[in-house]
Amino acid sequence: MKKVALFAGLVALGSVPTVAQSPVNFNAKGLVVISDADLSASALVDGKLLRDNTAKDQLTTIKFPIQRGSAGMGTALISNSALGYSKTIAVPATGGLAYVLENRVRPEDGVTEFKDAATEFPVGEKLYVVDIANMAGPKAKFGFPVGKKPTSIDINKNELIISTSDKGKELVFIEAAADGKPARFLNLPAGIDSTSKIIDLTWHPSGDFIAFTLDNANEVGLYRVIREAGKLKNVELVGKPVKVGTDPSFGKFSADGKHYFVVDSKGAKGKGAGDGEIFVIDFSMDGSIEHKVAGQTAVGSNASSFAVSPDGTLLAAVSSGKSGSPWTDAGAGSGSALTLYKIGATGALTKVADYPFEGIAPQSVVFDKDGSNLAVSVMEYLEYGTGAGGVEFWTVTKGETPSLKKQVAKISVGKGAHTLRVIP
Repeated sequence: MKKVALFAGLVALGSVPTVAQSPVNFNAKGLVVISDADLSASALVDGKLLRDNTAKDQLTTIKFPIQRGSAGMGTALISNSALGYSKTIAVPATGGLAYVLENRVRPEDGVTEFKDAATEFPVGEKLYVVDIANMAGPKAKFGFPVGKKPTSIDINKNELIISTSDKGKELVFIEAAADGKPARFLNLPAGIDSTSKIIDLTWHPSGDFIAFTLDNANEVGLYRVIREAGKLKNVELVGKPVKVGTDPSFGKFSADGKHYFVVDSKGAKGKGAGDGEIFVIDFSMDGSIEHKVAGQTAVGSNASSFAVSPDGTLLAAVSSGKSGSPWTDAGAGSGSALTLYKIGATGALTKVADYPFEGIAPQSVVFDKDGSNLAVSVMEYLEYGTGAGGVEFWTVTKGETPSLKKQVAKISVGKGAHTLRVIP
């Protein structure tokens, strides 16, 4: 008792040194970031690439707790593209490897402008495997073709599911060996109208279903996974895809797998007009009734993706507003925001607040392993010179009245940072 009283007295007198708080807090082993150096964020709007031909696409690994300087960080040159749909990288929960889709490839050095970057950028076709076991020194291992203009990838343990724009290869399944090489490689029948393509895929937490988004049809559907002796053999469509908004893309299941959330940006990447929406889809897992839109709520303009907290109570969406406009336009560099929602028992979303921040064209957001912090990717900043991308952080207050508080420091990474994955 005397020791306790003495300690309390020292605290009251300020005699006990406090432990210094890091300006960046993120409760995870690491983060993986991919950066596209082949275009400026504003190229999505006006087609002017404004690129530095000496800059290269890269993958960056960040080890936590972060240290000053570059200790604990590493980079590897990996072709990737911000023109994808925020699912062009997959990392297993255990880390070790990263799988990166080459959605588009670097234009020739003399190319400075496209009329429409989204449609004219050269098409990629490869999946790259990167060794990230040592986060201070990631190493590109190999790459192999999976189909022209691959649009989305997701991972369930060592099972990869990939969508591409290549006829006959719309749906690709890969069972990865320990070294990342494909132990099994299957092209599966997509069972969709040839006028549409799959632009987003998501494994159900059980590994028994895969949700997907169709572009031209603006629909969301569900596959059941068929296994034989524990191995994936095929997929079959469950019910009919359901119409969702006007331009749905990125989707994710709730933590319990009962609901599916989908963002609708209401326009092409960077060109959305007005607020977007997040839809809540309730799938009929046995196909006995129709899938249905169970709810929808507004989100900021040019919303691209969101994250669901590990406990399933919160959803954080990121939107870029007009930040990706050419710098001569009014509002350029402004409008980026996080929007926080509470998730109800029925999957309904209740908005908590918007949290505006500086930074151009944020596209990806992730919670750490216990939902105490958030990380967000930023393609670039309203800064002249060589420029850089960044990762910014927020502290999460949980409970009945949740909130976010921006952390004071950020991590600089390659210009064009667009997609994050967490290693819990």
